Amino acid sequence: MSDRGVASRPSPIAGLGLFAARDFTPGERISPYTGTETSSQPKEASAHGKVYTLEVAPGRWLDGSSGSNPARHANHACHPNAELIWHEEETVAWLTAQQPITAGEEITFDYGFSLAESLFHPCTCGAADCIGRIIADPLRPALRRHLRFSRPRD
Repeated sequence: MSDRGVASRPSPIAGLGLFAARDFTPGERISPYTGTETSSQPKEASAHGKVYTLEVAPGRWLDGSSGSNPARHANHACHPNAELIWHEEETVAWLTAQQPITAGEEITFDYGFSLAESLFHPCTCGAADCIGRIIADPLRPALRRHLRFSRPRD
C-alpha cells in the first residue's frame, strides 16, 4: 500500500488491480503514474506480458513499469471511475477520481486505445454493455457498427 491510499491486489478484471484503501471524492488525485520519459514507443511487452508505457504527448512516452509505480496496476474499464490526467507543469500523470470511489473499490480508467490497438486487447471489465475490446470511449460506437455489419448473415 502507498501513502496515497491505494493497494495493488488480484483483480476480477485482469491480473493485479489498483484498489482504494480509503474513500476518494470526484476530482481528487488518487495516485501519480510515475516513470521514465522516453521518445520511443514501446515495442514489446515485459516478461510478464504487460506494457506499462503510455503516450503523454505526441512522441513522448512514460514507462511506468517500475515497482515504485502502483498506478500501473489500474485496469481499463468501459465505465471507469477515474481518469489519467497529464499535468505538463509537473511532468506527471495523475489518476484522478471522476466520481466518488469508496474504500475497497477497484480504481479503473479508459486506456484510450485506438481501433488498431483494440484488436489485440480484449476487455474483461464485465460491464453489461462491454464491447469486448479495450478501445477509447468515443470509438466504441464505430466499432459496434463495424462488428454488427461484419457478422455472417443467416
